[in-house]
Formats: sequence, C-alpha cells, structure tokens
Amino acid sequence: MTMKSSRWFALAVLVGTTALAQDLTLAELARRPELLPAQATLKQPVKLQGRPAMNAGQKLTVVSVRGTKVELETPDGRSTFTTNADDTDVLAAAQVAWKNLTAEQRALTLQTVLQRKDLWTYRVTLKQPVRTNTGDIKPGEKAILVGVEGNDLLLAYEKGNFLLNVAPAGTDLLHSARKLLVDPAAFPSRVFEDLQGKMVSPDTGAPASLDVKAEPKYFVFYRGAGWCGPCRQFSPSLVKFYKDAKPKYPTGFEVIFISGDKTPAEMKAYAKEAGFSWSAVPQTRQPQMQIVNRLFTNLIPQLVVTDRSGKVVIDSANTGGPAAALKQFEGLLKKG
Repeated sequence: MTMKSSRWFALAVLVGTTALAQDLTLAELARRPELLPAQATLKQPVKLQGRPAMNAGQKLTVVSVRGTKVELETPDGRSTFTTNADDTDVLAAAQVAWKNLTAEQRALTLQTVLQRKDLWTYRVTLKQPVRTNTGDIKPGEKAILVGVEGNDLLLAYEKGNFLLNVAPAGTDLLHSARKLLVDPAAFPSRVFEDLQGKMVSPDTGAPASLDVKAEPKYFVFYRGAGWCGPCRQFSPSLVKFYKDAKPKYPTGFEVIFISGDKTPAEMKAYAKEAGFSWSAVPQTRQPQMQIVNRLFTNLIPQLVVTDRSGKVVIDSANTGGPAAALKQFEGLLKKG
C-alpha cells in the first residue's frame, strides 16, 4: 500500500468511525428501518375521524419513518396513521437503544444477518401481527427460523404446524444477532435446539439430550437403517472412527443417528449389531425437525456434517459417498 493510499484508508476508517459515533437522525431511521424502536410515545393527542382520541403519553407500535413523518399503528392493530415524528419520542427511543450498541453492532444490518447463519437464533419473535388463512398471529409469538426465501424469512409456526413468510424487520432477528455478535454463547445453537426432545437412546428408547454447556463444534448426522445393505457395510468404519477420534476430540464432534428403520425394535437391533450407542432420532420424530430433517436426500446411507448453525460442511451426497465424506471429515479434525 502506498503512502497516499494509506492516508486515504485512514481517512475512510476515521469517517466511518465518526459516522457510527454520531447520534441517529430521522433520515437514518428511514434508511435503516431495523433501527426503529418497537414503540413510540405520543407527545401530543391525536384525533382520527371515526375513532377514539389517542392521548399524549400513549404508546403505539412504530411501522415506519418517512421524511419527518412517522407511521404508527392504531391501538386495535387494524390500521395505521401518519403524524409528525417530532410529536412522538420515536427518535429519542431509537437513540437510547443506539447508544447501548457497540460500533460493530451498529454496523450490523439485516441484509448482513440474512447471509450469516452463525448470527441466527433457532426461533424469532414476531414484532408485528401476521395474517394467515387460519387467523392472525399476534406480536410476541415465536416461530422457528427455517431459512430465507427471497427477501423474507421462512418460518415454521409450531402452534399451527405450517410455514409462513415474514419480512425480517417484522421479527427480533437483528436484536438477537447483535447479542450473538458479542457473545456467541448467548443462545443455544440452532442444531442443538432442533434436536431437543426428538432424540432417544437406540438401546432403551429413553429420551436422550445434549449438554448445552458442552456443545460439539460439529454435528455428524448418519442416516442409515438395518435393512440397508450399504449401511451395514459402512457402519463399522464409522464406529471405528468414533472410538478412535472421540477421545482425541471430545468436544470436536458428536454423531447423531437418523434412523431409517420403521420400528424402535428394528432400530435397536441395528444399533446393537453395528455396535454404536449414539443418540438416535427415530422416524416418527424426524418430521418435527425443521433444520436437520432438511439436510437429507433420498440417498441412504448418507453422512452430513454441519456446524452449530446448521450450515453444511460435508455432505456424502456430494463427496462420493459416506466413506469419502468420513475421510474428509477426519482430515478436517486433524487440521483443527
């Protein structure tokens, strides 16, 4: 880097740092809606035609800021109205949250978060009502973050057992991502959460769980079954690998068996024959997994390695089979 370019680089860093240190403006709130506070308080009473008056001091949900105007939701949540931003504390409310953020958190945008699974929580909280064919989902309800479709989040609403698309700004995704940015252990990992309540011991059928304080760096999912000839050929290699590698990398990985057996008895027989006691997810509980269950194709056996966020690191469907995938993962562990 030349002396001239060094000066320009230093100037750019200084300008960027100064901009982050400055107070928020209405223009910045309009440009970055993720910085809007959830609610704003009226400083002046507001009277809308055909509706009860809203008094000063009343808190209302913030929808958007445009120019010097703020769009607020009526108390019944059925419509919105626009008023002068200065007649509310919308800017001051945003300022309070802004001043508590680090420079790195301030620079974080929703667009950036959508591309970083490591900053996703398993569930997000809805900040705005969502209308569906079966009724409205109220703010405060939680849904599983499955992925991203276009500009929207794909969410699984457990109470209704259906998928829905929601704009990222309509959730607390950014708020949670800011926490994870400074403390990666602020929330249990997405894979950990997805597995909770679905795993059993293949030997006894009793519920099994992972220790949230000792989460592995990698999850190794083995999808197999006793009726599958290629599975029976591959499983001894995986069992040997586990016995050799687990003492060396106790928190480096954990194997989870995704059973293709039709009954618990068949799963138990296969586990006993193969000689493994890894926690297993039986067929009946696999549809309940919104992240792990989407990793697999129709191939069996299949070995999929993910990080804690559910990001696929190795997939035997793309690496020439489970034996090749296992060898690749062994090399990854050795590299640290």
